Amino acid sequence: MRSPFLAPLLLLCACEPEPENIQAKADSQSRALEQRYKEIEAEAENDVAAQVAPLDNEADALLNQLANAADPGNAANVH
Repeated sequence: MRSPFLAPLLLLCACEPEPENIQAKADSQSRALEQRYKEIEAEAENDVAAQVAPLDNEADALLNQLANAADPGNAANVH
């Protein structure tokens, strides 16, 4: 006589994925996530640089104006 628990247990064992497959899948997903993280980080750095560049240019222009206003003789030599 068979145990009534044997059939469900055998089915459960048959459905369990191999441990190697789980590890391989986890490794693959980890690499994919790390790659996506690097892509997002690079995009963010590029966005920040693009937003900062005009402000840097404006700041440089203002500093030049201040320098020229402070030393009008220097302004004639710059051009």
